[in-house]
Amino acid sequence: MHSHLTLRLLGSGSKSGTCPAVYAAETGELVVQGDITDRAGTVLVPHVLLDWLEPGMTLPVEAVAAPGAFLVSGEEITSREVLAQLRLADHETAVVVR
Repeated sequence: MHSHLTLRLLGSGSKSGTCPAVYAAETGELVVQGDITDRAGTVLVPHVLLDWLEPGMTLPVEAVAAPGAFLVSGEEITSREVLAQLRLADHETAVVVR
């Protein structure tokens, strides 16, 4: 699933504009790029990503993992086409959330 999504960067928690980051997909879904956790389909991201959401958008915050950081779960992205739009470091992954 999600073999093709066109992404629009909403914002990033880094000066380089990469991880962590939140993107809007043309499908209305959000793509969240963050640190890999020990749970498949779950990323660790800082609270600053919430500042980049547009009106009406929400992230399903699963749990507060550390001060200033939380977990977001979704469908892990495996599509090469979608991953090519992201600049993932070895310790990062991305998930699609509705």
